[in-house]
Amino acid sequence: MKRLLVVALLAGCSSSPAAQPATTGCASAAPDGVVVTAAVRDGRAEPPPHRVKVPLGSTVQLRVETDADAEVHVHGYDLETEAKPASAGCVSFVADRSGLFDVEAHPETLLVQLEVR
Repeated sequence: MKRLLVVALLAGCSSSPAAQPATTGCASAAPDGVVVTAAVRDGRAEPPPHRVKVPLGSTVQLRVETDADAEVHVHGYDLETEAKPASAGCVSFVADRSGLFDVEAHPETLLVQLEVR
């Protein structure tokens, strides 16, 4: 009896690398970490968009307050958190990639740029 073994390779959508572990919630920041705060009021960033220098390898705690529901996204790190009027959106992560990374309240409000070096 002959047996035929068939191996099929299925091509699909390529997946991006898994998002790195991050902590959500507004816990206390690490003593040597970088705290970044921003707010969205009437669709505008407060303070106005600016750059924050972040040492490579440091812990970043991002806190965003808003007057309307918003999804906050850290581009390049693929991190997201929800911000609501009664509950700030917070995320904490290790800045392990160098570069310039936008933090936005979607759909289109630039809050801050993280300059990781």
